[in-house]
Amino acid sequence: MNTTLRPHLVLCGLLAALMVGCAGAPAPSPTPVPTLPATPGPTPMPSSTPVPSQSPTPSGTTNVTTPAQAAALVFASDERWARMSPPRADLIGASSSFEAFADPTGFTVNITFGQGDCQAGCIEKHTWKYHVDPAGVVALVSESGDDIDVQPETGGDGPARVTVHLNAGPVCPVETVPPDPNCAPRAVANAEVTIYDASGNEVATDTSDEDGKVSFEIEAGAYYAVAQPVEGLMGTPDAQAFALLGGDQVGLLFGYDTGIR
Repeated sequence: MNTTLRPHLVLCGLLAALMVGCAGAPAPSPTPVPTLPATPGPTPMPSSTPVPSQSPTPSGTTNVTTPAQAAALVFASDERWARMSPPRADLIGASSSFEAFADPTGFTVNITFGQGDCQAGCIEKHTWKYHVDPAGVVALVSESGDDIDVQPETGGDGPARVTVHLNAGPVCPVETVPPDPNCAPRAVANAEVTIYDASGNEVATDTSDEDGKVSFEIEAGAYYAVAQPVEGLMGTPDAQAFALLGGDQVGLLFGYDTGIR
């Protein structure tokens, strides 16, 4: 038997062996393609959470129409002014006073306190100037005068009493010196007076008696009083502001014009 292998048969045998080996080997796994993380978006707000809204900027809550109301707002803004009364020519020795008037953008309120011999006009004085806009916003504009320390005062228990006197003059066409008692201003009866708080809310209303007097009992606070027109008398007195503490007694004087000249 001829055992010599022909070359082409040897080559075929080698190729077959290789094919069998390749068929038995497992195919390599494909290389996984890396994935990029998703870009995070805004976290949704739960449906039960209300969406916040921007609050409007407050612009005041009061419609200020008179200097007296502006003064009452200033009194209410600082506890140092918790006891204030309108200036009266018949009272001497007051250590505090104020003035209020309209200006181009609202109202000006000046408060003056004095110390030292106030029976003769006070030796030292200090003035605080405020501005009140028509919406009721109070702002301290400036201070001037002597260095005075004003401390808040303490009131008593119970309500305060406000007594309003109403009179009319002149009674005589000519004033004399000394004054004629028969020409003294006359009392105004049946005149309606209303008390308002600093925000303009009505607190009390009543009419004057035959002596031209009407009284109110109110809680401590800042107020202004308004007298109504009276038939037969000219004009209407300006409203007056005041502030009082518990147990105080305040007197206001309203004057009407008779028109006699």
